[in-house]
Amino acid sequence: MTEVKYSYKYGHGYKDFSLEQEHVIGEIKVAELPPLENLKASVLDALYHPIASAPINELVKPGQKVAFICNDPTRVANSHDFMPILVAEMNKLGIKDEDMRIVFALGTHRDMTHEEMVEAVGEDVAGRLPMYNSNCHKQEDFEYFGETSFGTPVWLNKLICDVDLVILTGTIVHHFFSGFGGGRKAVLPGVAAMETIRRNHSLMMSPESRLGKLHGNPVYDDQMEGVRLF
Repeated sequence: MTEVKYSYKYGHGYKDFSLEQEHVIGEIKVAELPPLENLKASVLDALYHPIASAPINELVKPGQKVAFICNDPTRVANSHDFMPILVAEMNKLGIKDEDMRIVFALGTHRDMTHEEMVEAVGEDVAGRLPMYNSNCHKQEDFEYFGETSFGTPVWLNKLICDVDLVILTGTIVHHFFSGFGGGRKAVLPGVAAMETIRRNHSLMMSPESRLGKLHGNPVYDDQMEGVRLF
């Protein structure tokens, strides 16, 4: 009997498996896209010519405090590639290292080790900026902002509440019940308290909460409401 072999990237290596040909209904493959020719230029272009936002130099003022929200290891974001560029640009705009911090959006995931934090953002950035885990179980670390129309109490980490600007980083990818990841998910559930996440994620039981759907998706709508309260 013929078997089909598959291999996919996992962590720093690969996972291999095989299936009998008769059990393979079909294969969905993504289009191959060429890598960015100039990463720094592309990041700066996104900062100064963003979609639906003012350019970074109109948002950032010298002497302000800035918090970056970064992904934990369960999300592939390659923060180590763009964080040095972001931090350097903040410096040019008058933001000192001591006025910046990194908060890792863990959601309900475990705390990251210091070594994982360094690997995530790179040694240079990790050596200059303070880094924190957002642990959803430490209720005292969160500030209350109100309740959404879905009944979700919005508790967000205080580490993003006492700064002038919060910069969300990460990836925009399909999510099996939030429609798409990225954006608002860095805040809710990323740096939200357990009570907030539990209530929001309970909305996944709706048939409208599904892969690739945003309009009318209660999980997405609830997250957007929660972020607007912040």
